[in-house]
Amino acid sequence: MKTYLRLAPLALAISAGNAVAQSDNETIAQMQQQLNSMQQQLNSVKDERVRFNGFFSTGYSRASNDAGFEGITDKTSITDQSLLALQGTFEVTDKSQAVMQLVGRGSEDWDPVIEWAYLSHRPTNDLQLRAGKMRIPFFMYSDSLEVGYAQTWARPPAAVYDPVAIQSYVGADATHTLNFDGSSLTSQVFTGFTEEEGNISEVELRNTAGLTLTWTDYIWTVRGIAATAEASINAARLAALAEANGLQLVDGQAVLADEERGNFYGVGLGYDNGTWQVISEFTRAEVDGKFADTDSAYISVARRFGAFTPYVVVGWIESQDNNEREGAFLAQTPSGAVVPAVPESVLDTRRDEYSVGMRWDITSGVALKADVTHVRGFEDAAGGLNPAFVLTNDDESTNVYTLKLDSAF
Repeated sequence: MKTYLRLAPLALAISAGNAVAQSDNETIAQMQQQLNSMQQQLNSVKDERVRFNGFFSTGYSRASNDAGFEGITDKTSITDQSLLALQGTFEVTDKSQAVMQLVGRGSEDWDPVIEWAYLSHRPTNDLQLRAGKMRIPFFMYSDSLEVGYAQTWARPPAAVYDPVAIQSYVGADATHTLNFDGSSLTSQVFTGFTEEEGNISEVELRNTAGLTLTWTDYIWTVRGIAATAEASINAARLAALAEANGLQLVDGQAVLADEERGNFYGVGLGYDNGTWQVISEFTRAEVDGKFADTDSAYISVARRFGAFTPYVVVGWIESQDNNEREGAFLAQTPSGAVVPAVPESVLDTRRDEYSVGMRWDITSGVALKADVTHVRGFEDAAGGLNPAFVLTNDDESTNVYTLKLDSAF
């Protein structure tokens, strides 16, 4: 009995110690569980506020000669047709977000370029305000101009999408959507400036202002745009052509427009019922000075057969002021004589484009496209093509063969 009485306090102490240890372990476990829960919540908030997506394209194009349609010759490499882009969307508040898009092009040694960098805010569900660097909304596919996966074609129809060399601008816009029963009407006003180097010229637009209207019932889409700006255009390719002929331009550069008034108008029509897709756009670009005023249009018809979508596209472009543009480019010969640097017809534009292609959706987010484009009718109208070839060769047509892989992720 005495032995039991001596051991009882020790047993109680051990029991109490075990209880305290168990209590501490439970407390630590609960704290760890709370910490994990908080970390999950933080990760969830982070994932909701930051989103990344991107797109990638690569392919090979080859032309039957050096007419230079879309810059493609019989020596074009895979690198020239490749690009990689990454876009980040950052939720600043429930109604505001910042968007940035980086694009690296193989033709530019993969140097990353900021194509989009803007802040947007939605005061209401129907109104969006944006400011920063954005795509200039001249066309139906302006926002997805380089996102090949978002388009049926291997490339956007050049007749409409090439005359305006610029893609982005710095400024602001406001977009308002008016919803009806089964349809909607979206209006967008925008203003800003841009300065870009295109494939044949350097373009600067100041005091740009424009309006777009888009109505859709989610099968049919009708879109219109009107825009105006002060344009300055320098055609570096013409200066290079003159130098190749041993001439030096009198003013040192080929100025097509110097703060001249430029206007752009466009009408687009789209139909897509999930099986058939029909798209057409008509545009007019007008700039005072030597720059050619052009009318252009295309119509595209595609039919989906599961993962395969064959398509045909017919395009056309023609300058409308061949006999009205004032002034010629003057150059000086080595002997000092002043002569025309290049034929005035080098700025004239006239060609027809016919494309037949197939899109194959290999898997979700990946599409392979094959395209054959026949271009003809340019004759002596070298606008938009390689004037050194068009004006010195008898070829009146060119064929371009393209195999392209597009992905979005």
